[in-house]
Amino acid sequence: MKTNILLISEQLPYFRAIVRRSLPSRYMHLAEDLAQDAIVKAIEKIDKYDPSKGNFKSWLYRVTQNLCFDTIRSMNKMEMVPISSNVMQESFSNLSKDVNYDGLKKIRRAMKFLSDRDRMLITYRFMFNLSGREMAQLTGIPENQINIYFQRAKNRLIELCKEAA
Repeated sequence: MKTNILLISEQLPYFRAIVRRSLPSRYMHLAEDLAQDAIVKAIEKIDKYDPSKGNFKSWLYRVTQNLCFDTIRSMNKMEMVPISSNVMQESFSNLSKDVNYDGLKKIRRAMKFLSDRDRMLITYRFMFNLSGREMAQLTGIPENQINIYFQRAKNRLIELCKEAA
């Protein structure tokens, strides 16, 4: 079993390849996260691997592909919140007067360069003040994963704002 866990952890390029083949192009921004999630899932489910039903790589392929299909299904069910300039303007107009509006302009410009998922998470957290649990319920993505995705989205937004400066 320990050998299989070591084998799994060394297979990130294999997982990436499976994910890229399994995802439609509109979800390709999720590829790296799903490849890493697939490694975790394979390690968690290693005790369910049965060598009599096929070889280990085939099992890894199936675990990864099922994760991709589940993600696609949940993404298709998810309602995206449109981010229009009107919504952004209304949200920013409610902020206090001591806010730096040049900074807000940078944020609005940087938001355009984020993926749909990242924009959605930033919007849910900062505009609608939703918790990780509430976002998880809305999206169908586990709360711990939502928190990771949100941190990455926030870091991307910060980097984009720094580049715009």
